[in-house]
Amino acid sequence: MLIALVFGSSVAFAAEEVDPLSLDTRETIPLPGQTAYMGEGLSFGLSFGVYDPLAECDCMGAWQSQLEYFYKDWLSGRASARFFGGDLDRDAMVLYQRYSVNLRFHGYSDNYDLYAEPYLGFENTSISAFRKQVRGKKVEEQHYWWEKAADTDGESRKKEVDEIEDDSTLVENNDCQKLFSLDGFSVGLGIGGGVNLSRLFGATGEIHVEYNFSKEILLSVMPGVAFNFREVWPWAKRTLRSMWFSFEIGGQKTFNRGIEGWSNTYFLGAQLGV
Repeated sequence: MLIALVFGSSVAFAAEEVDPLSLDTRETIPLPGQTAYMGEGLSFGLSFGVYDPLAECDCMGAWQSQLEYFYKDWLSGRASARFFGGDLDRDAMVLYQRYSVNLRFHGYSDNYDLYAEPYLGFENTSISAFRKQVRGKKVEEQHYWWEKAADTDGESRKKEVDEIEDDSTLVENNDCQKLFSLDGFSVGLGIGGGVNLSRLFGATGEIHVEYNFSKEILLSVMPGVAFNFREVWPWAKRTLRSMWFSFEIGGQKTFNRGIEGWSNTYFLGAQLGV
């Protein structure tokens, strides 16, 4: 509901306040994270996708949103939120929330924009065991969480419970859950940019490194491509400063946790500017 309210307010503001003649002559440049360089104004972005962690982990749904305001043609401030949620593996589910604020210092020309951004982030992760798989013996279904599963053989039931506890301990220490050990505050630095390849298409990219106060280091690389939808939609050209659709692929590498390999994100989203 909040996103819809912001979106509707932005469009209404654009329709009433923005001069269409100035919009026709203004060039915008796509940037990573469903943003765009506009030089002035307010940018809003929203995307949905998939988080693909290590090979032994399950894929999860993801979405992210951002709001960016240009104070000057060389300076903007940005706030963003990202959520991952779903079945992490056979024994646990996860809800990962990340909020961040940052400043972007821009160096720009007619066809490209480069930026550097220091930022502050906050992560919150909730991992809970939601499914126990018992091997070798069938037990009756539990109707409520406070009920114990009925079993005809008390001794075998005790053995199975021990197996479940041992298995859960292994799950709590595996690499899947280590990927979501970023709890608390993070600080980082990123560099990135975008370029207009033609009137309709652009390319984006970003690299950033962050340090979490749980003594975790995370490296992220995010290339992408974008389509300038404003150029083919007359209403958007009359009303909005910018409107881009983008597809981004992100790779994340975690250090200090003994985790091998990269995890990946895939996001499809839209940006509009007023």
